[in-house]
Amino acid sequence: MNICITTDLFPPEGGGSERSTYFLAKGLAKRGHNILVVMPHFGQKTVYEEHKWFKIIRFRYLRAPDVPVFRNIVKNELFCLFMAKKLKKILKDYRIELIHAQNILTIPPSVIAGRNTKIPVIGTIRDYWPICFRRSFTKPNGNECDQCNFKNLVNCVSLEGVLPSFSMPVILPYIYANLALKQLLLNKTDHVIAVSEALRKLLLTRLPLNKLKNCIQLPSQRISVVPNIMPSPSKILTKPELMLMRRNYKFNENTKLILFVGQLTYEKGILVLIRAIKQLSQKNPSVKFAILGKGPLTDYIKKMQASIGDQFRYFGFLPYNEVLKFYQMADIVVSPSIWPEPLSRVIIEAMALGRPVIATNVGGTPEIITHEKNGILIEPGNPIEIENAINRLINDSDLRFHIGLEGKKTIEKHYNEASICDKILSLYHRVLSSY
Repeated sequence: MNICITTDLFPPEGGGSERSTYFLAKGLAKRGHNILVVMPHFGQKTVYEEHKWFKIIRFRYLRAPDVPVFRNIVKNELFCLFMAKKLKKILKDYRIELIHAQNILTIPPSVIAGRNTKIPVIGTIRDYWPICFRRSFTKPNGNECDQCNFKNLVNCVSLEGVLPSFSMPVILPYIYANLALKQLLLNKTDHVIAVSEALRKLLLTRLPLNKLKNCIQLPSQRISVVPNIMPSPSKILTKPELMLMRRNYKFNENTKLILFVGQLTYEKGILVLIRAIKQLSQKNPSVKFAILGKGPLTDYIKKMQASIGDQFRYFGFLPYNEVLKFYQMADIVVSPSIWPEPLSRVIIEAMALGRPVIATNVGGTPEIITHEKNGILIEPGNPIEIENAINRLINDSDLRFHIGLEGKKTIEKHYNEASICDKILSLYHRVLSSY
């Protein structure tokens, strides 16, 4: 089968979503399918790349100017039209049979191109972009949003604080129209894949915008749940290698290392974790904390590092292979998200490497973790629960081992390449059979 995967970023660029796209492309290619990855870039010309498993076309696109509203139009509406035009030619040239679009920017142009060329389109949803312009289903103050209507948009954009008040009469109608257009085009896909049941339920209950309910309701039979692939780790560090790595990063052999990996944003719960760290660092000097990632709260994290001292270490944004080594070096991985994570890649990566995970009971996380069997679930926004869960695992090596082992089994059973590719290909064949 000739399959086109459309995305806006692809490894080594991007984060968890892009790695999931890569693992999918590789898994399908290993089954004998011809995979073409199409994406934009800001170089001087279109680039054609040949990889071991697939081909990549990076088509040239202009970089958006840093001007509110105009920047968004260039990155959204103009991009959509431009990519749709590029795609139509690519689909014919490479005799593509099916398009699998991966994100907010590439689903709309993929739908337009697919309708023009009579090629089916499947879209994967990994966050809340169809129902929330912030994509997190939370307001900037951390509260869950009940509906992306005009009133809530006013409050949300005001809380965001990145746009001047005089721009509100322009930006709010634009955001509302942009969201409605994306919902309309999403409804025209042949099938939608949600990465968790929690995400699927929210898409069905929150879509569409109230005023457009009768014309763009997405039928439930056209949304399936297929999680992301987590392949078996290619490199497991030996005990001597782990000890050497600890020495290189100046962590004592007997130190209990607690790891956070993710974007440094409010909804990821990093501020809640910092409050727990302050308490733990005072009570237990043998515990140390490593923070990996970047984001709007980077400067704050650096200040906290200076304030808390040597027990708190910030390492910035590291290459993926180095992050995998940090998972193995850590004793416990904490995912303190406040927003309803659809399917946390950090959690499944840590579990795949046998690390015991403490995570908040939100979104799709309870679909991965069964409390006290293959992880520890806590309520979001509660630093005391984080502190208690860390202390419990630190003081119980048998529980750490048991949870880590069961977590690894969970990922190997439910998130392996073979079973996920089977589900994806089944959907492909079902959609193609209707054409």
